[in-house]
Amino acid sequence: MYLESSTSPSTPGAMPPSASPTSVSMERGITQVRVQPKSTYYQERVVRGVEWNVGPVAAAALSSNKTINSSGRTNFIKQIIFTFVLVCVVTYVLGEHIAAIGLPTAAAAAPFQSAATSTSAVYVSMVSIPIMERVLPLKHLAEELLHRGYRVSIAMPEICRSWVSDVPGLEFISLGTMSVPSHALTIKTAIGHVGVYASYRTSLQHYASFHQPMLHPLVEDFTEDPPSLIVVDRYTFAGMDVAASLGIPFVINNPFLLLDIDDPPAYVPAPLSHHPSMEVMTVFQRCMNGYFRLRFRLLNLDLISSSVNPRTSSHANTVVVTNTVFGLEYPRPLTPLHRMVGALRRHTTAPLDADLASWFDISPQNHDDDAADAAGPFQVVYVDFGPDVWVSIEVVTQIITVLRQLDLRVVWKLTADLHKAWSTADDGAPWHALESWEVYFSPLVAHTAVLQRAAFFVTAGGFHHVQEALCVGRPVLGIPFSAEQAEFVDRVTRAGAGVSIEATELTIDNFRHAAHLLLTHDRFAKAATRLGGLLTSAGGVSEAANVVLAVADRGASALIPAHHTQPVVKTFLLDVYAVYGAVLCGVAVILRTLLSALFSVFQRKSMPDVPKLSTE
Repeated sequence: MYLESSTSPSTPGAMPPSASPTSVSMERGITQVRVQPKSTYYQERVVRGVEWNVGPVAAAALSSNKTINSSGRTNFIKQIIFTFVLVCVVTYVLGEHIAAIGLPTAAAAAPFQSAATSTSAVYVSMVSIPIMERVLPLKHLAEELLHRGYRVSIAMPEICRSWVSDVPGLEFISLGTMSVPSHALTIKTAIGHVGVYASYRTSLQHYASFHQPMLHPLVEDFTEDPPSLIVVDRYTFAGMDVAASLGIPFVINNPFLLLDIDDPPAYVPAPLSHHPSMEVMTVFQRCMNGYFRLRFRLLNLDLISSSVNPRTSSHANTVVVTNTVFGLEYPRPLTPLHRMVGALRRHTTAPLDADLASWFDISPQNHDDDAADAAGPFQVVYVDFGPDVWVSIEVVTQIITVLRQLDLRVVWKLTADLHKAWSTADDGAPWHALESWEVYFSPLVAHTAVLQRAAFFVTAGGFHHVQEALCVGRPVLGIPFSAEQAEFVDRVTRAGAGVSIEATELTIDNFRHAAHLLLTHDRFAKAATRLGGLLTSAGGVSEAANVVLAVADRGASALIPAHHTQPVVKTFLLDVYAVYGAVLCGVAVILRTLLSALFSVFQRKSMPDVPKLSTE
């Protein structure tokens, strides 16, 4: 602002052009005041506080006012944005949780629910692939259900009829005379030569090979006479596929360890990694644990999804009965869909056959009475490598030689192929040379009855038979051939109930050392007794039957966890965190605006008076 005189510029008293714009004419007369905007240069000088009649205090006040005005506009925009976000989040939450307003809500899956309330109305059918280790638990479960008065059948290929023919009242559904592919385990195919993942891949391929041959016969049989519930083995994908397509509820029986069927947390050691529990893992093992778990899951996903219907490989909303307990399993949280029932075994023990009982009564030969009394009774070792393991005569000779040197008698259960070779061999064959009062070969042996008289159990690691040994308190000497056998034997040895030797490293010295450990240290027998108690106390076939009948009567909808049916947003509480975040952001905006307003008021009150411009 400057003053302009009404007199002519030529007046002597006029202000020269070089004078300051704030100069006042000293001449008398009427003075006209005209206000013009200040130049940019003038404003910059004011901001810097260098104007002579304004001063630094006034410049600071002006700058503060500009900052407050700009901050106010920014806060107003932020408030609008956060208010809009908050309204959207609240609308979404109300739409998901209140069905009365008409918005879609998450509906849980309602599986088949039977209305049967009596034993005559419930019909349970068992389905398994033709593998003995997977048939035996279902066979014992069928016996329990038959004992309770329910109608029970089992569907398998015709070749398996003899496996369950000794169960009275059990209906056998023949799936035809399909060819059963060979899955022999030898030293050449042991995990020490082919690797653990290659061995597991071979097992999965063997399980999946039964899918197509069993699928169509099952569809025909269950369409004609549908059961109330199907109990299907974990790897019998045809049974799951048929149950899903026909709308029949089913329960999965898992006659093995949990592995990753329950989607465990990351701190649980990965399957086939042979890692100890997380608290004693090294840093490197913890880093590699995720890699091993990813490799295991990709292997299952690749082979199973390429061979069977993808929907059958998912167990998200299905009850899974697992024949194991914590003690063999790593501690972990389990959903209500996963029930661990321990070992599925008979309540009664089958007696010994007459020939084996008479063999036990044979007195030792070539020993005088004094030596026999001093040495005490000869202990017995039970050997059974299972039906899938082919053991050469050289390995048999090595094992029997070591056990004889340790003054042990041997009961050896032969597979069908080995028994055929043994029965058709000449009298001078090595098989008959080994048979004596110290060695008994037979394809028909009552496992539990022999194990009760045995010092320890020599096996490849078959799940069912090892559990039988643990339930009677007998330690295990494991010689695993496949990846699954190695995984289970590793769990048993970590629990202290046995020792193991890799099949490719089996020698006379290694076997002698392992057998001597089991004979001279009672800690193995104590650990086996403890594990057997855990397997027995979990309920066994009684608890498994209760689970099956509960699903047949009431369905499984009450057992399905919420995160299996609700959106991911609800599972991980993303909507809740969004509301919390919106509220906190709104509070932060309000507090910032309030503090800015208070600071502005305080600054105005404390600002000094700016001197006015003189007009004279």
